Amino acid sequence: MSTAKCTIGGEHLVGWAEPTTFSGSQALLGNPPLRSSASQPALPNEYSVPRRIAHTLLTLLFGSWFLVLGSLHPALAEFPRVLPTPPDQAESTFEVQHGFRMDLIAAEPLVCSPVDLAYDELGRAYVVEMRDYPLPEEKNAAPTVFPGTVRLIEDTDGDGKFDKSTIFADQLAWPTSVCCYKGGVFVAAAPDVWYFKDTDGDNKADIRRKVFTGFSRYNVQAIMNSLRWGLDNKIYGAAAGNGGTVRHADRPDDPVIQLTRRDFRFDPVTEMIEAISGGERYGACFDDWGNRFLCNIRNPVQHVVLPLHYMQRNPNLIVPSFINDCAESGDQLRVYRLSPPEAWREFRAQRWALEQANVPRSETIGAGFWTSSSGVCVYRGAAYPEPFRGTHSTSNVFIGEVAGNLIHRQILERDGVTFKSRRADENTEFVRSRDNWFRPVNFINAPDGTLTVLDMYRETIEHPWSIPDDIKAQLDLQSGSDRGRLYRLTPPGFMPQSPPNLSTATTGQLIFHLHHFDAWYRETAQRLLFERGRQNVAFDLRQYLRGTSKTQGKMRALHLLSEWNELQESDVALMLTDSHSEVRRHAVAAAERWLPNSPRLESAVIALAGDADIGVRQQLAFSIGPADDALTASILMELATRDGDNAWMRTTILSSAGKGADRMLAIAIGGEPSSGPPPVSRSFLKQLAITVGAASTEHSVLSTLSSLSKVSSDRADTSATILTGLGEGLVRRKQRLDTYVGKLDATNREALTALTDRLAKSATDSSRPISERLAAIDIRSQITFPDNLQVLASCLTTAQPREIQQAALRVLGSFNEGAVATELLSRWKQLTPPLRDEAVTILLSRPIWHEPLIAALETGDVPISQVSIPQRTRLAGIKDEKLAERAKKILASFALGPRKEVLDRYQESLSLKGDTSRGQLVYRRECLNCHKLQGEGHDVGPSLETVKHRSPQEILVHVLDPNREVSPNFLEYVLRLTDGRVLTGLIAAETDSGLT
Repeated sequence: MSTAKCTIGGEHLVGWAEPTTFSGSQALLGNPPLRSSASQPALPNEYSVPRRIAHTLLTLLFGSWFLVLGSLHPALAEFPRVLPTPPDQAESTFEVQHGFRMDLIAAEPLVCSPVDLAYDELGRAYVVEMRDYPLPEEKNAAPTVFPGTVRLIEDTDGDGKFDKSTIFADQLAWPTSVCCYKGGVFVAAAPDVWYFKDTDGDNKADIRRKVFTGFSRYNVQAIMNSLRWGLDNKIYGAAAGNGGTVRHADRPDDPVIQLTRRDFRFDPVTEMIEAISGGERYGACFDDWGNRFLCNIRNPVQHVVLPLHYMQRNPNLIVPSFINDCAESGDQLRVYRLSPPEAWREFRAQRWALEQANVPRSETIGAGFWTSSSGVCVYRGAAYPEPFRGTHSTSNVFIGEVAGNLIHRQILERDGVTFKSRRADENTEFVRSRDNWFRPVNFINAPDGTLTVLDMYRETIEHPWSIPDDIKAQLDLQSGSDRGRLYRLTPPGFMPQSPPNLSTATTGQLIFHLHHFDAWYRETAQRLLFERGRQNVAFDLRQYLRGTSKTQGKMRALHLLSEWNELQESDVALMLTDSHSEVRRHAVAAAERWLPNSPRLESAVIALAGDADIGVRQQLAFSIGPADDALTASILMELATRDGDNAWMRTTILSSAGKGADRMLAIAIGGEPSSGPPPVSRSFLKQLAITVGAASTEHSVLSTLSSLSKVSSDRADTSATILTGLGEGLVRRKQRLDTYVGKLDATNREALTALTDRLAKSATDSSRPISERLAAIDIRSQITFPDNLQVLASCLTTAQPREIQQAALRVLGSFNEGAVATELLSRWKQLTPPLRDEAVTILLSRPIWHEPLIAALETGDVPISQVSIPQRTRLAGIKDEKLAERAKKILASFALGPRKEVLDRYQESLSLKGDTSRGQLVYRRECLNCHKLQGEGHDVGPSLETVKHRSPQEILVHVLDPNREVSPNFLEYVLRLTDGRVLTGLIAAETDSGLT
């Protein structure tokens, strides 16, 4: 099986099927629903059905075994209820690492069901209470009375604990987040964003204004959340899985934004809203440098690497994902809970395992794996010991695992332009509770430099859709809606502090706080300065910007002045030479407004192409994109030469290459500069050529072809890569490369034809490097079929390297010709098992090849045993009724026997001693095509590193019954394209421009 990704532009896609089941453990605002109730509508499946990628043989891979799963629980009616822990005993339920402790600072009745919190300038806390969780939409939409509230709580005696509580705003449905602004708060309560303010001093909102509306409310665990103040003085929010069609509530002429797989931000002054990169689940935060992080069910730490507004500049660039998974996720990330799994949860898990339910593995055991990340938070204070404090290169990240009653900690480290993250506490968790009701859904950096932990405190934190109806009948899903706790995650030796008061601070005092060692002071000071406005602040702020040595202060002053259009070219020029890379990075972004018309700044910005920090170079690549000139093309190619091995940088550079792609390609070919072409990666060159083919003028394409006709023979693979990319780009315009070749003058046309012929011959020349031969095979997709068949067929012999055979198969599959099936079937016995599997996939991809394949199956020329289970399902689903009937007869003679009987027959193998060396041979023979282990293999199916977490019984089940349980990440999808092809594979990513 080939591991190459297939990326498809949206205009070529007729349809694709979504899975009809979702992942299981539905912790607060975490997972999409598992549709267990007949009342839930099925998802459309018009074109195809999802297929499962089978797990393969693992039985001998490890030499030590673990215990077999236990027996089922008793009858449903006997599920024991777990009693809540009284607030005065709550602290005793925790086990906390490194000398920290959990100090209770508020509990019911002061707070109930807290999910988010914002400290105002007086140190008071606005707490969002999602009391209606998890009432489903159909029950929650009709009433006129809603239980959600925003509560204002205060510490009136200065002992570090809250003692006064007032309901600030009520009658809210599904409220999830709050953000302070101008003496009031913005509140997210789908479908609306509200603004509430108290003007008469009674701590109750008398201004109640709907600002935005249109956020979707379908799934209670996928609604908008996490309103957070950004460095750029905008308020950011996570739209989550529900998305929405959002507009301003009072301005019908304002633009409407679509939030499918996107997040949003808005200007609190102008109330203009825009879509941004994102679209994950519950939780979003910033680090000290303005990097934004998200979490999504089983993906605890994700970094938004590519901003949407930059990516939209090159519509011909198909980006697999704007977001990087920094940490291991799902089945690869163990959790070490202290509380016992709930009886109903274990019962459900074992039932799903026996029923072969289509849920992730983490749902077929009661506990032990990550299922419900929530409230990702970078710690940004100074109260914790030095190893916990953020630096430019590392940070500590805290995430709640609400189903496991614990707080998990990761160490976040820079990795190029993004980050990688790893477990901080080995074989344990930073905070573990014995109390099953402990539900840490969110974390806030507090004024005292600690983290405030929001504990929703519920008996059950599960989405109703994820619980079978008979089990759900035994549970009270709202048990605990009148309870809730707030904790201070307290370091050793910490002394509680009185609440701060910045409301009366002078402008000078607030400016000083811009570089405070605690993030709350920095952010609150910036917000208050922003609220006071340019007339009162700008002069003093510029003096500070030019005089301070504090990095955090410089960045915030830079953004405040930029927001007010008070930033001067001289200010930016000074920041571009700052000693700290983050100041330089933000200064490059601030310089964008001058770049087209300021030679001074343009020169200073371009000089950063040689900056030592890759983050600065990435921002440079983003910021110079709009300038359509030769100098920009030269700088982008310089960056591509230096950073082309970094996939994120390649995408960044290509996002800026829209208008100047032909100039960049000319440099790559060698037309300019005179010093010769820069060495850049084949993947970058191909994407650049695709952009030229898809978007450039006829003159640009012809100019590129003329330049290619003069390329020396020792750069054959480069020429082939560019020609292939040009051809693919032209196909998007429904044009062909040979049409443009025919428009060249005679000299260039003959030279290019000779080049193409020479390249094509390299495909079968075993003396040439593999890379050159692969490029030559790719270029054959641009040559007419009759001239291709013999050459490509000769690449399928067993004497050829496997990569060559796979490439030839792939190109053959691009031609809608009946002779392709004839050739593949006649060579069947010469193909190795992996190539046979790929050949069947190709033959199933076009209707023209279905009848020859079925005929070969009927005669036995292709044994049905060599057709995988997912392929058999596709075979039975052929749209031609007569062919489908023939296929079903073939399949009926090779139906799998009952899996239970097979499993029973092999139980005795569990008593055998494992042999790692023999198992490794099995892995290399059967598994490495689709599974990775210790650096070998391919990431098509799940990593086999996780097998060490499985018991012998589980391994046996998944070897002999591989489709019993498959994570949604590894469901195989079928896509029908407008050219008639049907493709299968995993959905790696989906964006506006395409599907990978």
